[in-house]
Amino acid sequence: MALTRDRIVDAAIKLIERDGLDAVSMRKLAAELDAGTMSLYNHIPNKAALLDAVSERIFAELDTPAGSGDWRDRLRAQAHALRDLSRRYPHAFVLLALRRLGTESGLRPVERALATLADAGYHGDEAVHALRAIVAYITGALMREAETTPALGGVPISPYASPIDATEYPLVAAASPTLAGYDHALEFDQGLDLLIQALATRGS
Repeated sequence: MALTRDRIVDAAIKLIERDGLDAVSMRKLAAELDAGTMSLYNHIPNKAALLDAVSERIFAELDTPAGSGDWRDRLRAQAHALRDLSRRYPHAFVLLALRRLGTESGLRPVERALATLADAGYHGDEAVHALRAIVAYITGALMREAETTPALGGVPISPYASPIDATEYPLVAAASPTLAGYDHALEFDQGLDLLIQALATRGS
């Protein structure tokens, strides 16, 4: 099969999802494709360009909603679109937080998020700061989910050693039934709701 840019990007995504982001190199990718390392450079100039291409491919699958309706509902839907994408690409997803793409697939979700924040009363610098706070929360939550969900290749969160000394740590002991479990979907929504409430209060 002929070596093409699309084949190289597809192989890179598969390699990242199988072995992790740190495993990617042009040499290892060439071995995956049964090709010479130098032949890859005819299609992609370097590793940085490769990671940009991987980010572009993944971002292209992101379908964040736009349009009218309550901004809170739109923000939740946009956040869940990112969560869905992260679950499809748990290891490559981190690239979306590390690389800025000045292309349509990279700029479109930012434009829609800023439009949502404008409806919440945030404009200019405040909108950018609010967007970064939202992205920081979502990215952190999703990276934690990927790293601690066995089905996504992660390691389960270890429980607290028991019993907990209620005299020394009364609040931890009281909260221990909740602390003992971790529902990623529930925690994602709970944290998102707290963030939306804060945005609504400050933006009003």
